[in-house]
Amino acid sequence: MFRLLSERLLLVKAHHGVGPSTSSSKTINLWLFHGNPSLKSISHSSESTPTDSKSLTVSYLTSSCGLSPEAALKASKWFTLKTPKNADLVLDFLRNHGFDQTQIAKVITCRPRLLELHPERNLKTKMDFFTRYGFSDSHLVSILSGDPTIFTHSLDRHIASSLEFLEGIFGTKEDVIAAIYRSMYLLNSFHQKRLMPNISSLRDHGVPASHASKYVLNQPKTFCMADPDRFCTAVVTVHGMSFNPLSTIFFEAVRTLLMSKTNWEGKFELFRNLGWSKDDILSAFKRQPTCMRMSEKKIKSVFEFFVGELGWEPSSLSGFPILLCYDLEKRVIPRCSVLQVLLSKDLIKKDMKWTTALKLTEKQFLERFVAKYEEEAPELMRTYQHMIESKETNV
Repeated sequence: MFRLLSERLLLVKAHHGVGPSTSSSKTINLWLFHGNPSLKSISHSSESTPTDSKSLTVSYLTSSCGLSPEAALKASKWFTLKTPKNADLVLDFLRNHGFDQTQIAKVITCRPRLLELHPERNLKTKMDFFTRYGFSDSHLVSILSGDPTIFTHSLDRHIASSLEFLEGIFGTKEDVIAAIYRSMYLLNSFHQKRLMPNISSLRDHGVPASHASKYVLNQPKTFCMADPDRFCTAVVTVHGMSFNPLSTIFFEAVRTLLMSKTNWEGKFELFRNLGWSKDDILSAFKRQPTCMRMSEKKIKSVFEFFVGELGWEPSSLSGFPILLCYDLEKRVIPRCSVLQVLLSKDLIKKDMKWTTALKLTEKQFLERFVAKYEEEAPELMRTYQHMIESKETNV
């Protein structure tokens, strides 16, 4: 056999012009691969290993983690399962700490390499730290499923220092927890760098520190996402329009001006087309900045009701832009229906300001415009409640 192998090898060398004293690994390898079926089989088996590993990874991600085949295939580019032992421990840890299958799938889709972490050293220590700080189990599950990268952060250098930094802004652990629950961006060092410059812009233009902290607590994403230069420009513009920095409307105006230029110009043009002048628009913005953040559909619906059905002048709405922010189906239409009934029975004056009735709390409206006329219009309460309930059912 060896003699036959040697003779065939010499023939291959002669065919390729290689002398007896010349070595050619390329020629030998070529012959060994194509001329020996058993070696072909070995080579094929070796090359299929990565494919098998990828198949195993995709299969595990779909069957054990709940990922879709597409998501599993994408995740397998960043993670290769060598053995399911550690991955099983990670999944057990998550389940035991309140993560449901949907949340687990979300976590692994975002960070598949969490399956490689040691549950005790990398996951439990951080979960325990958050718990000692005051986070509830439900809060932790919500926060960590929303941003599982927190699991990969250093406990001392990042997580602990971030909470200490935020406590310096809010003053209490309770407020820190509430703010983080509203936005996980607060635990991201990149976004944290935007916090202080944006807070400083408000304080430099007359907003008290206590007010600024409250705004961060209620709208943390705004402070984390806004570029400091752009945020400062918005603050300067609002300050120049004589908004009162002691009023919450100051910050609402800043938030509104942080919208994209295209969005702002689009809303401006929409109001112009609906009958408002430039002065009407600016007047409405100064009274109720949030009116510029309403959806195009909502704005058109409000104008259609007040102008199209009730016969108001478009310009009159600019004096009460808060009406654009009210729920049309659950508040405005039911209340206006009550007022129309009262008006038809001469129970209210024709010149009564309907905006007054629309601004009242639900309790105040029922007392002043429904219960008060129970004898004269006993159907009002039943009709009003039916309208409210039907709108809630259709949502």
